[in-house]
Amino acid sequence: MTRFQFVSYLRAMSKLDLMKDPFYAQLMFVVESAICKADKSAQDQGVRLTDSNIKSALNKARRMTPEKVIAPVEFLRRREDFVDELARSIAANRKVLLTQAEGAEGERTEVSHADWAKAISAVETSLKLRHRDEPGSRDYLDFVRSFIEERRL
Repeated sequence: MTRFQFVSYLRAMSKLDLMKDPFYAQLMFVVESAICKADKSAQDQGVRLTDSNIKSALNKARRMTPEKVIAPVEFLRRREDFVDELARSIAANRKVLLTQAEGAEGERTEVSHADWAKAISAVETSLKLRHRDEPGSRDYLDFVRSFIEERRL
């Protein structure tokens, strides 16, 4: 293993360790639930999302802040529309979590942009571990769908 591979491995492991932290695990669950919802919505419209589309949406979402969220697309027809809508949904979920935290009694938990970006990066790491470098791969999407379904039961 080269030094570069070792450093990459350590970075991936540290992002996966976030899953052990209940705070980040909750954030990741919100992101992954949004991914599953978007995939189902796309399938209902006859659009097949791939792991690469999800990676693109996560990259867009990480750069968004609640104040800088793209406008919703009225009619989702193209794959790119679903990717943009997923990115918007992920970014909007951070704002929802902020609102819920402000309304909760007791301790206020704020989801900072840095924490949200870490959670998105951890989801990306999970995607990288499960994604095959084949065009049209859906290994991550298949994994996350079954993972979310198991947690909801």
